[in-house]
Amino acid sequence: MSQRPGLRQAVAALAYPDYRRFAASLLLTSIGAQLVQTATLWQVYELTGSALLLGLTGIARAVPHMVLSLVGGVIADRVNRVRLIQVGQVLNGLLVLALALLTVTGAVEVWHLYVITFLNSSFTAATQPARAALIPSLIGQGNLVNAIALNATIGQTSQIVGPALGGIALGWIDLGPTYLVNAALYLGGMLAIIGIRAPVTPPRAVDSPWRSFMEGLAFVRQRKVIVSLLLLDLAETVFGSYRALLPIIADGLGTGSTGYGLLSAAPGVGALVGATFILSLGDMRYKGLYTIFGVLGYCVALAVMGLTSWFWLALIAAAFLGTTNSVQMIPRNTVILAISPDALRGRVEAFRSMMAGGGPPLGFAFSGGVAAVVGAPVALVIGAVACAVFVGGVGVADRELRDPDLGAPPRTPVPWEA
Repeated sequence: MSQRPGLRQAVAALAYPDYRRFAASLLLTSIGAQLVQTATLWQVYELTGSALLLGLTGIARAVPHMVLSLVGGVIADRVNRVRLIQVGQVLNGLLVLALALLTVTGAVEVWHLYVITFLNSSFTAATQPARAALIPSLIGQGNLVNAIALNATIGQTSQIVGPALGGIALGWIDLGPTYLVNAALYLGGMLAIIGIRAPVTPPRAVDSPWRSFMEGLAFVRQRKVIVSLLLLDLAETVFGSYRALLPIIADGLGTGSTGYGLLSAAPGVGALVGATFILSLGDMRYKGLYTIFGVLGYCVALAVMGLTSWFWLALIAAAFLGTTNSVQMIPRNTVILAISPDALRGRVEAFRSMMAGGGPPLGFAFSGGVAAVVGAPVALVIGAVACAVFVGGVGVADRELRDPDLGAPPRTPVPWEA
């Protein structure tokens, strides 16, 4: 039976018990990741008072994602994916427990925070491809868009709840106990997926890990539309980067730290709105066009933020950045997962994770470098124009992006067509 679009279909994937366990695990893990990031940033600043050393924590997070995502993709296509995720959860929990002990005993030094941030990001990067590759096996056919949208909603919710929980915990119970709460979240995420019963182990691999990696690379190169979709996202994260410039934008609008906080939170709120909109559509057609026009809408919002001298318009533009990002990201990820064979899905997802982890740091460098020359507002406009031109070129060059049935499950032939 075909699903009709509507808000009643917004939680269709939650009808599957395995996906409910997966979603609960993802929520706990995502909140834990946001909480540890909030706490370590505060602790680095508390120990050093250095903005430069705060910025270096971003490098400690980015490098593992750019390198180990590919390794995680190969592993995800060779082992039990649930077990791999659980191992990562346990290791991250042990890391945070070690950090809690160092903090409570007063032995913690700033290099400890860098090492633990690097290892935490490493375990996350190594298990992320398995987490994404697992999704299609947990749900019925036709619910992949819904599951991806719910995942995005969980991610955006954690970006709001995690930092808020971190701020409250730091104020009420201090750093050491905050890390204990963090460890409990990781442990809960590990326990939540114990009951998954869907097939989670790919067929036994016969090739070496290197040949397995090259097989995944060859598949991505053969499916030009996957490369196009990844390039669309890379254009947004590199040319359309804005987060590093928000303090300057807020200061220029005369709103100070309060305005900075509101501008930082607005994209998360907007992203929830965008995810809800996509959820209400069900398994829509023209997923490639949703991706293209979602990124183009993002470019418009970015230019408005750079051009306006009104704070409230800048705030609306910031929220629209989150909305359009959800509108382009959910169909894009759905197509990539849908057209990738299960035996290759982990490796394909690894390429997406690598670019998703590496693009934002490159974007910070791009926007910061341009802003140093022409100022932050003009840098946002330049980035918006560059992103729009690039995206338009990709959209024109790859006709498959305009296919109304891109990412749809194969149609079962009727008897007289067989």
